[in-house]
Amino acid sequence: MDDPLEPDTVQSELKILRSGVISWWRTQEFNFPWRTREGSEWEALVTEVLLQRTRANAVKELYREFFKKYSSIERLHDASEGEIRDDISSLGLHWRAEYLSSLGTELSERGGRVPEDRADIEDLPGIGQYAAGAFLTFQRHRRVTFIDANIVKLLGRFLGFEWDGETRRKAWFVDLADAFFDHDYPPAKFGYAVLDFTREVCGRTPECESCPVQKDCAFP
Repeated sequence: MDDPLEPDTVQSELKILRSGVISWWRTQEFNFPWRTREGSEWEALVTEVLLQRTRANAVKELYREFFKKYSSIERLHDASEGEIRDDISSLGLHWRAEYLSSLGTELSERGGRVPEDRADIEDLPGIGQYAAGAFLTFQRHRRVTFIDANIVKLLGRFLGFEWDGETRRKAWFVDLADAFFDHDYPPAKFGYAVLDFTREVCGRTPECESCPVQKDCAFP
């Protein structure tokens, strides 16, 4: 699909969407321990792996026990893949244990330090573009773009274009997402607002009646 959007129109519509999302979020309260705990950077990166393709509430249920057991990057490094798999079995996606084991080894060799460069973070086991962007947003408070399926759906519904599993990789969509994340809000607050909004309001089944930007949305 070629770029279906008019740049001038998109900028004004994205401003409306950003404002609606952040205004909605400021009235909400979501208690996830990784948002308030002052942990190390390696813990934040491991948390992003746990959250991949998984409900936040499912991670919340095991979060404290997981990091109580794996209280250092060396402990994660020393654990077997099978042990890690058992500890995260409630999350499903058991292939994640291999990534966590490899990530523990890689970060342990780095003394627990996460690289500075985004490309180097993306190359770590189990990370990739989304987790690296989320880590930089929430842990280092950088204003960067991160794209998941929910963000594709949010922008597709609001702006009125069709999408599929490959849309997130299209150059025009990456430019659109960059424009959406070009804002003046504190990076972590805006990032959490988007994640919460796409989970609670504009999720798999959109809750249009509770959406603050419904009148401006192109979704039927």
